[in-house]
Amino acid sequence: MRCQLSYLLILSALCPAAIAEVYHVSPSGDDAGTGTAQTPWRTIQRAADALKPGDTALLAAGTYRESVMLQKGGTPPAPITLAAEPGARVVITGADPLAVGWSRVAGDDPVYEREWPHLFQIDHRNGRPVMTHPDDAEHALIGRAEQVIEHGRLLRQVLRRAQLAPGTFMADVETKKLYVWLRAGNDPAKTEVEASVRGTWIVGEPSASYVQLRGITFRYAANFAQRGGLTLSRDDKGAAPQNWLVEDCVFEKANASGASLGGRGHLFRRCVFQDNGQLGFGTSQCHDTRMEECGIYRNNTKGYSTGWEAGGLKVTMSRGFVFDHCRVVDNRGPGVWYDIGNERAEVANCYIADNDEGGIFYEISYGLHAHHNLIVNNANLGQDPGRAWGMGGITLSSSEDCIIEHNTLAGNRDGIAFREQDRNTPRIGQRDEVRIFNRNHVIRQNIIANSGAYNVALWFDMPFFDRRPGKGAVDPATLNIKFENNLLWPLGGRPNYLFGASWKAKSKACITPADCTMASSIADTSLIADPLFINPAAGDFHVRETSPAIPLKAGAGNNSPGKR
Repeated sequence: MRCQLSYLLILSALCPAAIAEVYHVSPSGDDAGTGTAQTPWRTIQRAADALKPGDTALLAAGTYRESVMLQKGGTPPAPITLAAEPGARVVITGADPLAVGWSRVAGDDPVYEREWPHLFQIDHRNGRPVMTHPDDAEHALIGRAEQVIEHGRLLRQVLRRAQLAPGTFMADVETKKLYVWLRAGNDPAKTEVEASVRGTWIVGEPSASYVQLRGITFRYAANFAQRGGLTLSRDDKGAAPQNWLVEDCVFEKANASGASLGGRGHLFRRCVFQDNGQLGFGTSQCHDTRMEECGIYRNNTKGYSTGWEAGGLKVTMSRGFVFDHCRVVDNRGPGVWYDIGNERAEVANCYIADNDEGGIFYEISYGLHAHHNLIVNNANLGQDPGRAWGMGGITLSSSEDCIIEHNTLAGNRDGIAFREQDRNTPRIGQRDEVRIFNRNHVIRQNIIANSGAYNVALWFDMPFFDRRPGKGAVDPATLNIKFENNLLWPLGGRPNYLFGASWKAKSKACITPADCTMASSIADTSLIADPLFINPAAGDFHVRETSPAIPLKAGAGNNSPGKR
């Protein structure tokens, strides 16, 4: 009998899938049920609490109004899974309907009020509510967390009742009242009106590793900036979830960030982060993580400061964070922003276009490899060359050890920009900050064409950059920056190069690589010639068979992302 029991235990360890369970959840279910297809549970939280390694919860079509806390996960051979049933449209939302409790406010305007008890964060130091983040005048309204939705469209928030107008709302935390003026002046009790009352959709605690999410749409969240609707959280000792697999999910219309990611070893495949108030997603110490075939669209809808943190996404203090075959389009701010202490980043085979600021912005970080990307029409804010300095299709800002190769950059404000400031950064796993500036870069075999300002812009506004170094100065020739076999083609009447900040008397605009080398002491073997794009007006930046880019092996090539 003892031998038989030992055999069963060994078999269970080797074949966890053999004892895995499949549970069912439905908005019409009952948490007192058994979780079977015949008697499904009603909440995802009920399933999450029951799942063991190897188990799956299948979600029936419908809307789930809850915030799920995952406190346990699976194992490498036996993850836990939350997945939409095949073909089912599943939505997890932070919003609840507001169908009752309304009364019309006295006066001529169709303003309605109801009770509003919701506060989304309390300052633990003084017990008072936190109303905005960041706490400054610029974000006094933008930084609020409330959302009110009429027929699937967000109403605009105001701070005072006197500012109410059609399509607006006001949340008064002092009187605990919510005021709305719907677009057509309708009674909200007779209209589809929702408000976000939860700040998260799913929170993965540090103990919740090896989790899989599939086929779920996440929508609306009353979250503050730098807090994600999906949160993979870290504890005080630095522990965080590992090895999440997230496939075919949509993260949209959060008040701030669609996701906040920490931990290690995650894979997001065919996911979309769109129309979020601040960022598609943000990370902190999220290592060895990949985004594959993902889309990041139209984020920072609320207009958070792009000089602080806003746009498509922001990756910080992360090692080995990779984008492959992703699309990053039409974000209000940078498209792909790595900031502070990142290492071994890679952006490959991506289409990055029409972002308000830099396409790829690599800031005070190490070791970017950007290759085979199509990067077009970024950072065209209509400013003159001296205003939005250092905004390029690719911008290297006080960073080191980067390889930029086989990209096609066309129609950006600057093509490749080097932005230099007196910067320090922490390193991953270290407390002390170290000085960092642009050096040890290889820029080779790229097509850089039709930039609005400069194809290559060396925005060095630093007193220590000088060809005649004095005390504390650095000669640019010692930075080990290499330009090799790039193909440059300027707009008519524009120079190819800028060396130095344009507002400095010693800056110089240059036409040829030889001129730039003479000004900067940085060697350059690039060629100036028309790349002969097939049809750039239609978004086709492949090159013709007679293109001078072909013998140079320059550009993203005929297997590039294209317009798509």
